[in-house]
Amino acid sequence: MLCKLCNKHVTNISDTRNNWEFLHCMDCGFIFKNPQDYVSSKEELKQYNNHNNTIDSPGYVEMFEKFMEETFLEHIDEIKNVLEFGSGPGPVFSELLKRLGLHVDMYDKYFSPERVYEGKEYDLITSTEVIEHIENPLEIFEFFSAHVKSGGYLALMTQFHTNDAEDFKKWWYKNDPTHICFFTPQSFEILAEICGFRVLKTDLKKSILLQRI
Repeated sequence: MLCKLCNKHVTNISDTRNNWEFLHCMDCGFIFKNPQDYVSSKEELKQYNNHNNTIDSPGYVEMFEKFMEETFLEHIDEIKNVLEFGSGPGPVFSELLKRLGLHVDMYDKYFSPERVYEGKEYDLITSTEVIEHIENPLEIFEFFSAHVKSGGYLALMTQFHTNDAEDFKKWWYKNDPTHICFFTPQSFEILAEICGFRVLKTDLKKSILLQRI
């Protein structure tokens, strides 16, 4: 099997705690779960329905506020319309974006399935704690490329791993059964190059901002 991002050879990581197998590309740092260990859509939805955060959850709101500050707020004057990709069961982030005076469309596979993005381009697409659930990130980046305006922005949140297999085996983030893809900043550099973006900045931990070329 080859890396889904850069087509280089991958090595196996055996997760004995969960009895799962992951494939690791040392070239771009991308790690992905063996499809035989995916959960069903029904189990995935059940997991998502356990997320009970609301606009009245201070820690949850603070997470999004920090994410905005660290990624795109300095560009806010250039942003009028936003697509929140993967809005989840409680669209807290959308509400915070609307409070900035932005027009916000929401899409979520389970909770907001209407394809509101069709025929549209956006100044900003946000996707927080979503891309680790996506089987083929390259396809999603092609989607982002098709719906971000030239010069527009893509702001992502997901936990980055250290690119060390032994660290990965002990990492809490891979224990969520719905998490199937894991990234390093280099992984996103590869995706950006393929799909017409450039990386503007990253905190090297969990957030990254890209710009459509």
